[in-house]
Amino acid sequence: MATDIDKFVHDQLSVWPAVAAKYRALKSTRTRTLPLNGILVTLQSNPGRMPIFDHGCPLCEENYMEHQHTLPFEGRKGRKYNILVNRAPIFPNHLVITRDIHAPQTIWHRFPDMLDLAASLENYIVFYNSPNSGTSVPQHAHFQACPKGYMPLERIAERLLRAVSAGECPEELEFVDSVRDAQLYHYKRFNRGIFMLRATTAKSMAKMFYRLLDCLNLVAEETEPRFNAFTYCSEGEFRAVVTLRSASRPSCYYAQGEEHFAITPGAVDMAGFFVVPEAEDFDRLTGPILQKIYADITLSEEEEKRLLWRLVRTQPRLEVGICAAAEIGFEIISDGAGPQKVSYREGKIDYNGVLYDELVFEAVTISTLFAEPSFILYLAEGEQRFAGTLKFIVDGGKVQAVNILGTEDYLLSVVSLLPEAARREKAISIRGWLLTQMERRQAGHPAPTGPHLENTPEVVTWLEHRPPVAPQAPEEPVHMHFDVCASGHCQRYIGLTPAADSQARAVIDETWGKV
Repeated sequence: MATDIDKFVHDQLSVWPAVAAKYRALKSTRTRTLPLNGILVTLQSNPGRMPIFDHGCPLCEENYMEHQHTLPFEGRKGRKYNILVNRAPIFPNHLVITRDIHAPQTIWHRFPDMLDLAASLENYIVFYNSPNSGTSVPQHAHFQACPKGYMPLERIAERLLRAVSAGECPEELEFVDSVRDAQLYHYKRFNRGIFMLRATTAKSMAKMFYRLLDCLNLVAEETEPRFNAFTYCSEGEFRAVVTLRSASRPSCYYAQGEEHFAITPGAVDMAGFFVVPEAEDFDRLTGPILQKIYADITLSEEEEKRLLWRLVRTQPRLEVGICAAAEIGFEIISDGAGPQKVSYREGKIDYNGVLYDELVFEAVTISTLFAEPSFILYLAEGEQRFAGTLKFIVDGGKVQAVNILGTEDYLLSVVSLLPEAARREKAISIRGWLLTQMERRQAGHPAPTGPHLENTPEVVTWLEHRPPVAPQAPEEPVHMHFDVCASGHCQRYIGLTPAADSQARAVIDETWGKV
């Protein structure tokens, strides 16, 4: 597609004078550099960056300008995009890749499309602004792309990830985690909240990317975390950079007089290529001012530490007995097969006419924040959604459904059913009880035996008199095939529930692992 893109841009600019003038102006634009926290930031004076909007949404086909052409690109699951020449360029061959329908800006389900686009444009880097992180058109889903090599952080990422690929361990990178063939690294220079990723497959890259986003705080009433993302292909693998942020605009944007700078940083700025739309601001920018701008919009030290902890923390696997019946209806959300059923027959599990001793539908890796639904059970009480793995076993002449998930994901469901005032205390006490139940089951509860004696006959009758033992309360019954059940006998558990609101999530997040 790279050859098609070059021809497309050339043909487009040859018939679109207004935008062609902007691209010609890039050749004479003023630039300078400033050293900042380990990298050399490029400043670009770009008054022509002010966009050309006639009316309505500029990314909808009905509002395209005269002479504006498109090049089609098809994403996953039938999603279609239009590739456009950017009306307000920062770089030569600056592209906008927009959905062919009017849909809000979001990366959910679209990151694989971004990876496919990067694979098709081998000499380009594709980047994305989340809705509150520098995008000028948050109401219409889109990416951007430009030729590789312009952005300082991009060049650093390529150097470091090449070194990692060659088996080296650059000191600027801190390994965080991996998912299958994808690795996540924390970049320790420039600004807080910078992560670099590499993977040999798009699927693994997407899993690692979404795991990072899952661990971010979501600002109230916003649809996704605040971040900018870049991805490209190199040396036969996918590579990406994610810059996390706390705000859309720095304090100087709202200041008056000499302290005011008309700057709204987007992805390019976060990658060290700082675009200055007002000519008078270009000469006034200094290293300390630039550092303050970045400090205003990036993560605090506390926020970064909390994120890194979320990324590496773990939770034990728990088995919860949900229900037992002669027949159970269920649906695995990701496989698209729709509602299914299992039933008890001849001492085994009947699934699609085949008999099994045990049937397991494995889910994704246990999350370090909170898991998404992976299966549905159709119960007498109605449809219920659950995270984690679904396992069917035979127990007492019935099919028993068992949910295997992380203890913290389980606690989120249990605690969310309690009054808000009691949630924190109960989260800690129930977690302690839960771990005890798991240990008791793992221990197996061996039957009591007589005292251990050496060199005694195999059969011994114990006749000695012993002092009477005070009666003890019977132990709480232990389930043999799972750790706890979903009824009031243990703790009421109904899977993922709307009651698991932000307050319940905050309680589990803050008390994670505490007993």
